[in-house]
Amino acid sequence: MSPSAAQAVRAAAATELTYRLPGGATMSTIVPPRGFRPQTAAPATARAYGFDAPDSPKALAAWRARYDGWRETVPSVPCVGPSGRSALRFATTYSSNWGGYTATGHSNYNEVYDDQNIPTYYTSCGPAGSTLAAPWIGLGGARSSKLIQQGFASGSSVGGTVQGASLWYEYLNAQHQNPPVYIGHTTRTGHVISQYMTYGSGRVGFHWYDRTAGAGWSPVNVSGLSGYYDGTTADYINERVYGVKLRRFSRQTFSAAGARYGSTFKDLFRLPSTEVRLTSNGASSGAALLTDTRSSSSSSSSAFYQTWKRCS
Repeated sequence: MSPSAAQAVRAAAATELTYRLPGGATMSTIVPPRGFRPQTAAPATARAYGFDAPDSPKALAAWRARYDGWRETVPSVPCVGPSGRSALRFATTYSSNWGGYTATGHSNYNEVYDDQNIPTYYTSCGPAGSTLAAPWIGLGGARSSKLIQQGFASGSSVGGTVQGASLWYEYLNAQHQNPPVYIGHTTRTGHVISQYMTYGSGRVGFHWYDRTAGAGWSPVNVSGLSGYYDGTTADYINERVYGVKLRRFSRQTFSAAGARYGSTFKDLFRLPSTEVRLTSNGASSGAALLTDTRSSSSSSSSAFYQTWKRCS
């Protein structure tokens, strides 16, 4: 399909919605027509609806596998959160709000991806109240104040009784501590969310797909983010959100985790990586809030799980 035909498809069947965001960035998203399936669509048609489908047959097969089972597209609708979270530059392997791994060894990471389950959480940690954890993937934040990230917030701010996840992305630097942008919510606790983000020339694509339900959110593309990009790390993190009580969550698994640098794709543990240990005081003397365990499968170089140890 020619580029002009792809534009005609988009113009005839869908509306592109554009939003002005904090810090001067611009978000766009396109909701494709009913019946659209990224895993079977022609590459040009998929690109017309905001998906970054490649033309190369080999690359296209791998790309389509990400969307295996897709049956429904849910519109992404932005809602700006109340406040920004500070990017944390850590000089050691301990942190007071990050736990997980960062891939290092390259300066041009431009894509990061994983599968993550939505956890349940325990209500036995003291009186009812706000409780929140935020597993995410991202680029940067470890060696500079620049960070682009996406993930989902698990927990509740209403008595700790509502399970589920709110999907969000965020972009931060030293000058702009922008708030998170939420694009949707799901109550499907236990489902696996497949997510990936790509960076190129100041433009970032964010994707979320509930692989268990076969429902994905319309791709989100945000331009004007060159000032927030740091390609020296790719991140796979669970965050203890500042200012919110932490309860213990059920075990969470990061699988199918990997990144691209330049045009090379690699699984997480085939890249140089650093474990970031989440403790109550951000140092080795603090109590461990969660532990990271790499997959016991000898064939897996892309998975680890996290076990929450205590409440805060």
